[in-house]
Amino acid sequence: MRTPPVSPCCPRTTATNAPDGCVRTEPITDRNTSGNEQRETALNVPALSAGTKPSGAAELTRFAAVAAAVDTAALTAQLARRRQALAERPGDVYDRADEVAQVYARWFATYDIICPLPGQIAAARRKGLPAIGPAVDALLYGELTTGVLMGVQDAEAVDGGLHFDWAAQGETFTGFRSTVTCSQDEPVVRDATGIVASVPQGPDRRTSVTKSSRHLVFTVYDAPGLDIRDFDTGVRVLTDLLRETGSVPDVQEVVL
Repeated sequence: MRTPPVSPCCPRTTATNAPDGCVRTEPITDRNTSGNEQRETALNVPALSAGTKPSGAAELTRFAAVAAAVDTAALTAQLARRRQALAERPGDVYDRADEVAQVYARWFATYDIICPLPGQIAAARRKGLPAIGPAVDALLYGELTTGVLMGVQDAEAVDGGLHFDWAAQGETFTGFRSTVTCSQDEPVVRDATGIVASVPQGPDRRTSVTKSSRHLVFTVYDAPGLDIRDFDTGVRVLTDLLRETGSVPDVQEVVL
């Protein structure tokens, strides 16, 4: 996903029948950086749902979200450790990530859009993973070490649930730099207010994260021809990262 100018996987909840716009408010336990003491933090967990796939739309099969209340200092520290370890021993991480990213690149080309992932992975291979802010850094770590397209929103800015849908010709939303115009049947994610992200064109400004955002919802996107194991790896990498910082991720998935 275009970034702003950002252990086994825990059990998932299947949300194919979740009511559109529903939000579960749950006490999510996270850990502060002063030690092992835990505290309860109210996290609005947007429920997932999906519209009916139009005839002729891209063959996407799944959409997932990972929500968590995060300790930004702990997340920053863990990401620094992971960046250092990857810089010292990259192995074949970037080779495999690039193979996966090319699946998205071929799909994006059908929209005449250049997928940012291959270029970002190449830059990470040369210079290491970037450090921008905890939420965006977590997103980039997930994307650039797996090649799987992801997004991140501030959960507190999301209005209701997250609904995977297909846009009508000419639908618009406010992106980071300009108004984004969607094509017919372009895959998008909506909340009760409007589109929060286009899968090929990136996120909106309204639900964007900042360096101080603590309630995060990461989204994981499919692509035509993507191996189900690669999708699962993307979800697992995000979930493991959050768990390592003391967060308790809520993982949901819908079948499209």
